[in-house]
Amino acid sequence: MSNVVLESPLAPLIGQGSRVLSVDGASVTLGELAFTDMLNIRGNAADAGFVSAVQNATGLPLPLIANTASLGATGQLLWLGPDEWVLKLPPSGPHYQHPSPAEAMETTLRSAMVGQHVSLVPVGHGFTTLTVQGAAAADLLSRGCPLDFHPRAFAAGAVAQSHVAKAGATIVCLAVGTHFELTVRRSFADYLFRWLCEAGAA
Repeated sequence: MSNVVLESPLAPLIGQGSRVLSVDGASVTLGELAFTDMLNIRGNAADAGFVSAVQNATGLPLPLIANTASLGATGQLLWLGPDEWVLKLPPSGPHYQHPSPAEAMETTLRSAMVGQHVSLVPVGHGFTTLTVQGAAAADLLSRGCPLDFHPRAFAAGAVAQSHVAKAGATIVCLAVGTHFELTVRRSFADYLFRWLCEAGAA
């Protein structure tokens, strides 16, 4: 095991804890899923071999409908574009592993896609994921995001690339109106967490 220890961008602010807010009398809990390995995947969605290889390696069906995700115990597979997805793996902990889960998955996928035109890039170290949970989760996000979080527009499994308080984020709905994950660049994590706390107090 490596003696390299990773640090969350929010460690100085919340450590490994969370923050409970009251938004118009309803509770919202802000937290972080630190050390989440991510793999950017690009390939041809019309190629049955590519689609099958991704599912066999990840255990998740490749989302082929825009702005949707495949969610499961092995991770999340998010649609980002017609030929682009990101695989988010379960958090791996602060101790650096070599190979990382994303690097190991990359090796597995490359072996399954020999001869195909694909791109596989580990990107997890540049991002972190904030969690927003509670009865007023959608209301809180709406204070800084132009998306419609009503169930008819943003159901469980929906994905959107947008911004929250000017910070670019990939937003996933895990439970309608009450549980969201926001994947943002590490450099925006502290700013966005503080903004959400202030917006909740407004």
